[in-house]
Amino acid sequence: MKTILTTGCFLLFGFSISISAQESINAAGVNLSGSNGKVTSSIGQTFYETSASSSGSVSAGAQQSYEITETLGSEIAEINLSLKIYPNPTPDILYLKVGFNDCRKYRYELFDGSGKVLTGRSVNEAQTSISMSSYPAAVYYLKIAKEGKVVKIFKVLKTDK
Repeated sequence: MKTILTTGCFLLFGFSISISAQESINAAGVNLSGSNGKVTSSIGQTFYETSASSSGSVSAGAQQSYEITETLGSEIAEINLSLKIYPNPTPDILYLKVGFNDCRKYRYELFDGSGKVLTGRSVNEAQTSISMSSYPAAVYYLKIAKEGKVVKIFKVLKTDK
C-alpha cells in the first residue's frame, strides 16, 4: 500500500510540474539552398546561436534587423517641380508633365502592385497622356527614368468612374 501511495504521489507531483523550452510565434520563414549549403530562417524565432566570419555574422534563429527605405524618388526640388502627374487619383487618363527641355530622354513605365510592368513608352512631348481605363481600381506605380536611370517613382491611385 505504501508503494502505491508513494507512486501515486510521484505521478501527481510529476503531472503538476510544467517543463517548457523556448517558444516562439513565427510570423514568416523561408528555406534556402545553394551550392555552398542550406539556410533556414524565420521571423519571430528566439535566439540560440551566432555564427561569424570575416564577411559578417548571422544569429541563427534571431530576428534579423532590416531597413525599409523610401522608394518614391529623390527629394530634389527641381525634380519635384518639373515632374508632375495629374489627376491623382484618376478614373481614366493620367497626365505626365515633364518640365525639362530634354523631355525626349525620359521614359515611363507603369507597374501594378506586384511589380508587373503594365505599359511603358518613351516621353515624346512635355505632356504625355497615359490611359488607365483598362485597369481595375487599385494602387499603381509610375516610374520615370532618364537614360535608364530612375529619376522618380509616383504612387498612382486608379479609381472607378
